[in-house]
Amino acid sequence: MACLRARIFFIEIPSKTPRTDDFRKDCGELAGAIKMPPFVPNDEKAKEIQASVDKASKSKDELKEEEKKEEVNDSKDVDQNQLMITEFKKLLAEIPFDSKKQVDQYFIKPEVFEKDNDSNFHIDFMYSMANCRSANYKLEPMDWINVKLKAGRIVPALATTTAAIAGL
Repeated sequence: MACLRARIFFIEIPSKTPRTDDFRKDCGELAGAIKMPPFVPNDEKAKEIQASVDKASKSKDELKEEEKKEEVNDSKDVDQNQLMITEFKKLLAEIPFDSKKQVDQYFIKPEVFEKDNDSNFHIDFMYSMANCRSANYKLEPMDWINVKLKAGRIVPALATTTAAIAGL
């Protein structure tokens, strides 16, 4: 995923390829050095969940009053969004930018899925995510070439299905 994001934002990928064992070992050591703070439940979030449960059991009059209060909160959210947009634009102006890399006035380049180009990290990403899913659901992990073969069969099937539905 990091390699895909780097390509999207024109960030150079290190010459030490991410597919080598040395690179993976280095990343593992870096990740192992990161100490995450212990999880602490958020009391406000728990209260929000409880409020939504309580809201389901309230009468219509009470709901109307709460909706009025929520409208006031929504306007505060809009103000907060505008503040964040302004701050983002200010930060964006500070970034040194090479205009040669600019694509259609954006600072990012979209990635178009290409299963046959092994150097673009698309199959690598699918392989990683498929095996994360396998580990999560206690499924048999897949090897890289099987992911590539399956992706090669799925993409044309999706395209033809989409075309058939659009035709209908």
